[in-house]
Amino acid sequence: MSAKAPERAVVTPRQHQLTKRAKDVGDAFDQVEFDEISTKAPERAVVTPRQHQLTKRSKGVEIENKKSLETELQWLKDPLKLSDHVKYTLRCEKPEKALDLCRLASKSMSCVVSWNAVIDWTMKNRKINEAIKIYNEMKKRAQFPDNYTYMMILRGLGFRSHIGQVVKEENVSKAIAIYTSMNAPNSRVRPNIMHTNATLNVCALALDMDALWSVAGQIPTKGPHAADHLTYTIILNAIRHAAYGKNPEDVALEQVAVRRQEAVDEGRRVWIDIIRKWRAGEIRIDEDLVGSMGRLLLTSKRIEDWDSVLDLVRQTMNIERLIAPVGSAQRHTEHVPQEDTEQAVEAHEEEVDDEGYTNSPATKAFVVVKPSQPEHATSKGPRPLLWAEPGPQTVSLLVDACQHMRIPRIASAYWELLTTGEHSIKPDLENFDRQLRLYASNRASAKAAKLLREDLPAAGIEPKNSTFRLAMSACQRDMKNPHVLEHATTVIDIMEQTSPDPDSQVLMDYLSLALTSNDGPKIVAVINRMDSIIHNLRSRINYGPDRRISAAADVRDLKRACAFLQTLVGTIDTLMARSLVPSEDFQHWHARRADLVKFLGISRRRIDKRERELAPPEGDKSLGRPLGLTMGKDAWALREFRYNEPQRKEGRRDKIRQERDAVFNPPRGERGAEAGAGGFGM
Repeated sequence: MSAKAPERAVVTPRQHQLTKRAKDVGDAFDQVEFDEISTKAPERAVVTPRQHQLTKRSKGVEIENKKSLETELQWLKDPLKLSDHVKYTLRCEKPEKALDLCRLASKSMSCVVSWNAVIDWTMKNRKINEAIKIYNEMKKRAQFPDNYTYMMILRGLGFRSHIGQVVKEENVSKAIAIYTSMNAPNSRVRPNIMHTNATLNVCALALDMDALWSVAGQIPTKGPHAADHLTYTIILNAIRHAAYGKNPEDVALEQVAVRRQEAVDEGRRVWIDIIRKWRAGEIRIDEDLVGSMGRLLLTSKRIEDWDSVLDLVRQTMNIERLIAPVGSAQRHTEHVPQEDTEQAVEAHEEEVDDEGYTNSPATKAFVVVKPSQPEHATSKGPRPLLWAEPGPQTVSLLVDACQHMRIPRIASAYWELLTTGEHSIKPDLENFDRQLRLYASNRASAKAAKLLREDLPAAGIEPKNSTFRLAMSACQRDMKNPHVLEHATTVIDIMEQTSPDPDSQVLMDYLSLALTSNDGPKIVAVINRMDSIIHNLRSRINYGPDRRISAAADVRDLKRACAFLQTLVGTIDTLMARSLVPSEDFQHWHARRADLVKFLGISRRRIDKRERELAPPEGDKSLGRPLGLTMGKDAWALREFRYNEPQRKEGRRDKIRQERDAVFNPPRGERGAEAGAGGFGM
């Protein structure tokens, strides 16, 4: 009889796990003495800030809807499709989701383009610190930045909310730090001229010339990373803006003149280097670069610098001068006002090379040059110079220079030369505005009216309110012209045809110009011309604007309209006070005046109501005040109390009673008199 070994019981993994856990709990319970058991809560462990930071870092970034995002990524295996989806997500204003997609995708693929899209979107929305954090997180997730990453960051550091804003100094520090890191020996990406230009632009917009010259000093003289035409354009614009300073109103006029002259001299020295490289074919010159140098010259107070603009255009665009240079016998400058400014002129010896180019001081930076000889003897000869192509910016530059030098005939000659014939430049609205300024300074109201009537429609350009103001200023300066009111009426006709809401300032200037004539029939014709405008203005106040504008802008426009109505009432008062109309017509004019005053009062009450609705509570600084509003609700209550004060109310009643009696109870001699033609269509 053989003895068999007992069979081992089959234990499942789950039973083994439960048995082991029970044994561990029993052993732990046996080791505890009952007299040590306490009912007190265990003490919390003290965690230092460093331990908390490490614990937080170990947990990582929490991602919402992680499973749904992982499901989306299953269909986005291609980095190109992922980048397109991330850009679409950013267009849908979901930056958090786009960033989470980049975080999850970084575990399995290289998605630098997607990270770049997120950084670019964040920079364009003026969230600089957040963009820098995303840039640092990108590197931690083994997504190495490329040229485009650095370009988007450096470009974003120079973004501004409006043109006149100065970039913060901290943006300059960040740009310099990033640019320096790119120049480090262990950097994966070396900076090219585009990164350098973006860094220079940040320094220029911050008016930090020390930082700008420190970056410019690192640019190689030759090679693919050498300075180009954009580099010099940024430098010249920076020199011009730095001459005014960050707070030009705090600087004395004499000091401002000295700064401008020093800036012009520095720009001339930079221009010598530009021309040297241009002759050698290392860089090209475009209209923006020429315009930067020209505008820098126009900041000076010396006529020699203004005249150098014509030399500059001849040197770079091969457009000959149309007037003799300053200092020649054929040029007279006695009529040009100038300010005497002391300037230090450095004396240098002139060095003339074989081709006739003068390496002279900055005072002769705009001489006509020839192409330089090639370095190698095997070359066929010097290459021809590549002239800059003139455009609308050149037209404005030449007109401004001629206006500074008081030579309107030459300005008109340049206008005809550039807009017709060989060049055939199509002027833009800014060119026409410059031409209107020239007409205003020379009291040429007929030319201003012709420009609005013929030249602008021929160019297919729609004028703005500023254009009509310039044209009306030309008429005001030409007030001694007997036909000036005809030209001003042409301006009003064109403005009413092209603008949905005529500019109130232009209308007030039109009425003021009519009063200067002191001619009754002309003033009556001007007032009657306002009938259609008053009718449209009534609809504007009663039913609102035709286009969509903010409530604050609507109140501002209505205030200007009320100022125009008040000016019109004053024009009628002046018409009767000077007895420029027959006395038998006074009843008619009193009726028209009373109708205007009534409409003006209704309009002001509506404006006050809208302002009261827009005004934030008193003392609430978290709410921004709309444009033009400075009173809270408590101040409005005080204003209403003063308005209803008994003495003031009685005075207003007497005034209204007198106006009513003048209309409905005229003197005996005026009863039955025929009223003149005209009315406001009310």
